Amino acid sequence: MSSSIEALKHAVQLEEQALDQYIIAMDNAVHAETKETLKEYADDKQQKIDTLSWMIMAESGDLEKEEKAPETGGEKLAAGKCPFSKGELKEMGFDASQFTMGDEHFKS
Repeated sequence: MSSSIEALKHAVQLEEQALDQYIIAMDNAVHAETKETLKEYADDKQQKIDTLSWMIMAESGDLEKEEKAPETGGEKLAAGKCPFSKGELKEMGFDASQFTMGDEHFKS
């Protein structure tokens, strides 16, 4: 097993020990603010443990590679591309100059 995987596994063990201590402290804390802060720390620690676990699986080759799905309009929008930026409205029969917003007209 590679040294990076071993190091990551050791890091997970340490993170889990820290998480256990945060939970013990949270359960025994007197002040509400302390409990809330420790809960945030515990949540953050759990997220780091999950991330490290994914890294271990990736390094060991246990993650299945997903096939790339065909790109859809939603994915294009998510990538920050406007679907109507190259005259698609005009091609669909819409005259953008007729759209109004208040007193202003949009020009194509």
